[in-house]
Amino acid sequence: MKKDIKIAFIGGDMRQVFCASRLASEGGYEVVLYGFDKYKGDVGLCTRCANLYDALEISDVVILPLPASTDGINVNSPLSDKNISLEDIFSKVKADKLILYGNKNEKIELLAENTGIDVYDYYDREDYKVANAVPTAEGALSIAITELPVTISGSKCLVIGYGRIGKVLCRLLRALGADVVASARKSEDLMWAKINGCRPLRTDDISLVIGECDIIFNTVPKTILKDELLDLIRPDTLIVDLASKPGGIDFKPAREKGLNVIWALSLPSKTAPKTSGIILSDAIEEILKEKGLV
Repeated sequence: MKKDIKIAFIGGDMRQVFCASRLASEGGYEVVLYGFDKYKGDVGLCTRCANLYDALEISDVVILPLPASTDGINVNSPLSDKNISLEDIFSKVKADKLILYGNKNEKIELLAENTGIDVYDYYDREDYKVANAVPTAEGALSIAITELPVTISGSKCLVIGYGRIGKVLCRLLRALGADVVASARKSEDLMWAKINGCRPLRTDDISLVIGECDIIFNTVPKTILKDELLDLIRPDTLIVDLASKPGGIDFKPAREKGLNVIWALSLPSKTAPKTSGIILSDAIEEILKEKGLV
């Protein structure tokens, strides 16, 4: 296998730091970092670059974070005070290089089309999403344990959506003794929820149970908790939204009603950055193999 591939990580959070360190130490790759100047900790065998050009000039593969950008202009770089524009990156990367990024981004796709640079959305991989469901679900559980004045055991929980995250979250809640209602739209998901010990409920019917719940977890990226449904929720109920934008809750009226709402975005990076970095490094190695680079 070829291990002379040089990889540049541009921007991101601690997931990228742990991922880069693992690829350098265990994968044997030469790895450079740019856009992590606020992080003064250990980066293992990685090399920090003083400027963007140096990082891109020596690299065969460029890794952008998840999400790659939050404004469509600059790289998502919470560990840097610098603005790193997407256009600047594509102008400095040669056409025969590969750029990996997280989550669908129209600006990146347009730049790739205009420059001929090969790009790949690693967040679109099913294996990556499934693996990430575990730290996301554990992070949600951690929030509930911290925020609630009662135990998870004996609590009545509603999990909206029985997809990757919903399945893992329901399993964890059941293991702790919670009474779990799992809502879904597909009949097969409802059957799986029943087989796995949850009370299945069609999402259109959550009004039947929502007023009894101690905790509501939403995993669906569509505004479901709105209008009359918000009026049915008890003031002491904890609502944890795990969905990406626009989220599953109409936040403004929910907060005006005094509901306890937490929008827990990017949980893996906050609650388990090392595990998330390992998951990302595994995905990157698979992509490099599939591309014939290693």
